[in-house]
Amino acid sequence: MRKLANLFLILFFAAALAGLGAAVFRHYGGWPVFAAIHAVLQTACLLTGVLVYLGFGFNRHLPVLLLLPLFAWLLWDLARWWPLTSLSGSMGELLLAIVPLLLGAIVLKRNADSNGGSLLLVPNQFVGPAFSIGRLLRFTLVSLLALPVLTLLILFSVAGNLLDSSSAGFVQLKADGLYMTEKIYQRQEKQIRLAAMIHLAQQDYYEDLIATIPTRRTLILAEGVSDELGLMERDFSYDGVARALGLSAQEAFPFAGRWITRAQLERPVAQTPGGPDILAADVDLQQFDPRTVAVLNALARYVLRGDSLLEGYLAFNRWAQEEMTAATRQVMMTDLIDKRDRALVALVPAALEHYDVLVVPWGALHMKGIEAAVLEQGFTLGDSRQRRSISFSRLPYDRLWSYVRGAE
Repeated sequence: MRKLANLFLILFFAAALAGLGAAVFRHYGGWPVFAAIHAVLQTACLLTGVLVYLGFGFNRHLPVLLLLPLFAWLLWDLARWWPLTSLSGSMGELLLAIVPLLLGAIVLKRNADSNGGSLLLVPNQFVGPAFSIGRLLRFTLVSLLALPVLTLLILFSVAGNLLDSSSAGFVQLKADGLYMTEKIYQRQEKQIRLAAMIHLAQQDYYEDLIATIPTRRTLILAEGVSDELGLMERDFSYDGVARALGLSAQEAFPFAGRWITRAQLERPVAQTPGGPDILAADVDLQQFDPRTVAVLNALARYVLRGDSLLEGYLAFNRWAQEEMTAATRQVMMTDLIDKRDRALVALVPAALEHYDVLVVPWGALHMKGIEAAVLEQGFTLGDSRQRRSISFSRLPYDRLWSYVRGAE
């Protein structure tokens, strides 16, 4: 058990070093390497920590008070450092990377002071019988009381990590709400701002995002699939779901500025003083596979226009079991993500000819592919900022429950 505890100490300190490296080198090409190493070490540290925690019940020599601060930090890490959710951007990440390193150094120093100079646990700290029935009973009681909290923290962390990895960090789940990230990339005097969007959010999220968009020599590459042939059987709108959740739909907050055509993008245009230029940078529905169009129509018919979210979902699920295949799902993802990403990226070179700032307010799931294309064009990450799109404390849970059951 002593060796396992020492491994935990080493992994904690190594993970803290890798996390600091990722924060320091975030604006340079090598930071993803540090981030990947940190993720591996952090996972190994958590798994080892679980074994050490179980050892508390069977080995009374394990220094609980010494290791407790490290376990507390790991639990706080699972909770995404709530309530310090406002710590975002480069300085916030750097601060949160320094703290575990300092904490690990303090714990190692305290251990060295107690055992005569060794940073790690030594055999003379484990002299005598290890097992104590009283220790086991106390450990079991505390663990039973803590188990519900630990389970919630683990589930919360797993959900947050899934969102983080699938969106390349553009979506962050925190204890007080859902956050969207805006990343700003720079190449000499040119700037590209990738602002992750969400179809449903609190009104102040959209207002804050719109207010921060520059007006001079700025082009907004707007998201939104057009439907020139009228392939949709009904309007694909989130208004009904938004009202049930007490949120606002993204389409209710259009960007202010002058809309231009793709033909105008090919030649210099004089901007109006009132705001940025806006270009519809998405595809038309006729470019989608008919199977994708069928799925979108089914979603609009059963889910978005239903009286009950639960009944609508179940109806769509029944339809999907009969109509959707693995090939359909693959085609749908190609249409909804890859094809639209390529259409947007193809406009970037021409847009940079005439504009200094490109703003890309697209759905968060698009950002992973778009970010990769931006980096390939020689841009580097300059800064990032987070905005809370949904505050959990402000959701009308009674109205939501009624909508789920179809009571309103």
